Amino acid sequence: MAAAAVSGVTAAGQHDQTVVGLPASNPVKQPWVWPLPQKWERGTSTLKVNENIHFDFESHNTILSKAVKRYHNLIFQKDDYPMIPYNWTTTDSHARSSLSSVYIDIRDKSDHLDMDTDESYSLTIPVSGKAIITAKTVYGALHAIETFSQIVQYSPGLHSYVIPNAPWKISDYPKYKHRGLLLDTSRHYYAVKDIEKTIDTLSWNKMNVLHWHMIDSTSFPYKSKAYPQLAEKGSYSPAHQYDAKTISGVVQYAKERGVRVIPELEAPGHSTSWGYGIPEIASCVNHVPYFGYTVQPPSGQLNIAKNKTKEVVNKIIDEWAELFTDSFFHASGDEVVMACWTNDTIVASYLKEHNMSVTELFQKFVLDMQDHVRSHKKTVMVWQEMLLEYQFPLPKDTVVQVWVGSSGVKATTEMGYKTVVSSSDYWYLDVGYGKPRSNPYPDVAGAGYNHWNRVYSYDIRANLTKAEADLIIGGECTLWGELADHTNFEGKIWPRASAVAERLWSGYETPSGENITSADAILRLLPWRDRMLLRGTMASPLNQGFCTRNPLDCFQPPE
Repeated sequence: MAAAAVSGVTAAGQHDQTVVGLPASNPVKQPWVWPLPQKWERGTSTLKVNENIHFDFESHNTILSKAVKRYHNLIFQKDDYPMIPYNWTTTDSHARSSLSSVYIDIRDKSDHLDMDTDESYSLTIPVSGKAIITAKTVYGALHAIETFSQIVQYSPGLHSYVIPNAPWKISDYPKYKHRGLLLDTSRHYYAVKDIEKTIDTLSWNKMNVLHWHMIDSTSFPYKSKAYPQLAEKGSYSPAHQYDAKTISGVVQYAKERGVRVIPELEAPGHSTSWGYGIPEIASCVNHVPYFGYTVQPPSGQLNIAKNKTKEVVNKIIDEWAELFTDSFFHASGDEVVMACWTNDTIVASYLKEHNMSVTELFQKFVLDMQDHVRSHKKTVMVWQEMLLEYQFPLPKDTVVQVWVGSSGVKATTEMGYKTVVSSSDYWYLDVGYGKPRSNPYPDVAGAGYNHWNRVYSYDIRANLTKAEADLIIGGECTLWGELADHTNFEGKIWPRASAVAERLWSGYETPSGENITSADAILRLLPWRDRMLLRGTMASPLNQGFCTRNPLDCFQPPE
């Protein structure tokens, strides 16, 4: 077998380019940093990194202190035989000096985290002397440390950790404020360790939102203080519940990593599980066959005619408003089926007595629910049906999340609403595996698989005016839970969510106007996937091994 051009070591202790093995070549056209920084400059010098590197900052900053401890472990991880060796021909073969100190300067000492929190930072790594991180908030500093950690490489040739291509000068900030992932923990329950692991990987990708879709028709895992029977009878078991202490712990864990946790209270649709604990507040529970009563089994919606329903919903909102400290609260409102209510004798009698249509009653219920959310000084998020299908008069401070096709982005922004983009035809990560059916009927179609480049190629600004595009506050990719659980969720999310992360952080063009293309991105995404693996995240492969090592050799035109 012929020698391949990958890194080795000479007798002089310098990089060598000949070891036995399959060929491997990545040109490192852009920094191996994901997502790509807004502005960057690099050189050709190599620095050794002291494994006892010191981060110098004000010691009373608890979030930063914990982060430094974490990153001491994350920075110094190595693979003696990486699938994608660094291209050492781009940097000096010997180390010019050693880096032993990083100074962190944070201007604003507050640890408040919200959508408008400043996440910008600058990172300077000179050829000699200390590296310097400057950020307005601790959360910008967290992003800077992550970038620093990705620049550090292990050199098998020098048998040490190094910073290649010094000096570095990076100025970075997010293009969009809201960069998230929806995780569905109702259809399948996720242990806290899996949620926390997801939060870790979100933070490495500079994503800042975990949209927690906790409750749905299939289960009610939230252990309410006021109504414990909802979880007692609506969860899969006592082992499949989240209590107040657990939720507060997740929220704090996320905050320490710069991630906001936004709860979604699924109501009044997709609400079968409420009816197991409090039957009087639900309609058409477990109607069989379910066709015509729900979009997905089991059937069941909240009974919108009952005062008791409003009492229970408002109390859950009260509890969540305290547990989830973020200023955003998702009030859902999607995929109701009117026949569920019109065939409920209690609802039908109410409509007749009050001379109302079912749509009018539905509107009153959801707008009252949203007003109760606002009473806690929360910004209301809803799914697009509220606006585009039901055409309810939503206040202009409502944030609309679009999921039914990318055309909805044009419609919501044209109407002047702030918008979060989650277009299912690009950013749904659960599709492409067939529809979730446990029946014997053949030929059940499923939506197409959104591979990484389809995810990356989606321009959320397409066909928008500048004024409309400015109303997009960000986006979320989603992992609905029909066919995802603890056994496979990471491979479904990563690295495709990384593609979303880069579009929402880096945008589509550099500050100088140069397009950020998938042809360049794949050269960074491949090693970034490997680094996530090294950190313990089971990210799926993007190609077969040879093409992972030699991406340029495997580029091919569209078929």
